This record gives sequence, C-alpha cells and structure tokens, in this order.
Amino acid sequence: EEEPGTRLSNLDYAPLAECMGRLPWAAEVFNCSAPDTGNIELLHRFSSAEQRSEWLDPLLGGRIRSAFAMSEPDVASSDPTNLQTTVQRDGEDLVLSGRKWFITGAEGAQIFILVARTSTDARKGLTAFLFEAGDPGWQILRRIPIMGPEEHGGHCELEFDGLEIPDE
Repeated sequence: EEEPGTRLSNLDYAPLAECMGRLPWAAEVFNCSAPDTGNIELLHRFSSAEQRSEWLDPLLGGRIRSAFAMSEPDVASSDPTNLQTTVQRDGEDLVLSGRKWFITGAEGAQIFILVARTSTDARKGLTAFLFEAGDPGWQILRRIPIMGPEEHGGHCELEFDGLEIPDE
C-alpha cells in the first residue's frame, strides 16, 4: 500500500498505452514518457530515501524531466561491457570522463542517470550515477537529427570532462 502508482496491471495499462500512442503529446501529459518511466522505476527500486525525496517524488509528480545516458559513439554500447566512459576517485568525489550520444531529453532534463565504467574488467564495475543538469563538468555538444518528429529535448551528444559526483 505504501508503494507509489495506480496499481494497474500490464493488461490494464495496455489499452491506455495504445490510445496514448496515437497522440504525440499524450505520454508527456500523462507523465508516462521515456526516459522518465524507466528512470522512475530505477529510482523507485534502487535509490536511497534521500534520493527518492530529491528526485523520485518530483519525477512522479511530473514537476521535472530526466534523461538516461548509456549509449556511446565508437562502440557497440548496446552491450554495456563496451562502455568507455570512466570514473576515477578524487578524494570524496568520483570524476567522470567520456562521451554519450542519442540521449533522449537531455536538453530538458533536470536529472540524469549515467552508466559508466568503474573497473578495467569488462564484466565488472559498471555503475549508474545520478547527477543534476546544473552540475559543472559536462556539456551538450550537439542535437543529433533523427527521422520523424522530435521528442522532448531531442537526442543529444554529451561530453563529460571532470563531472564530479559525491561518493554518496
């Protein structure tokens, strides 16, 4: 009972998603658009109470937007063992360096979940990190054109050069 959401089963939700899929604005209006829905699930399942309060609650309320940064140029990043964005420890902070692309909603996102490599072992050391749009050490290099209509915030290429994330 203490869980957020409307308690719809996939079977109950399917016809609603079908109707919403016919209107380009529906997913955002009903707060069920990608990448927000996936990020909501990740934050719901794996975040701390403080992270839930700071990021999950505003996402659930539709007050902020989010982005998920995993895909990278130069590698087949559908296989996360190929990721090249790295994290190095610098005192109490973790410092990220690398590039991501085709990041949906990056221009309008207030929070990001980014997947980066924390180990040289290809099968170990992949971690998801949270950061806010206003944090220094990263930039949007360009909007990548796609076929068809643009979704919220387009699809962007991002560069990380010294993005510091607190260890907690």
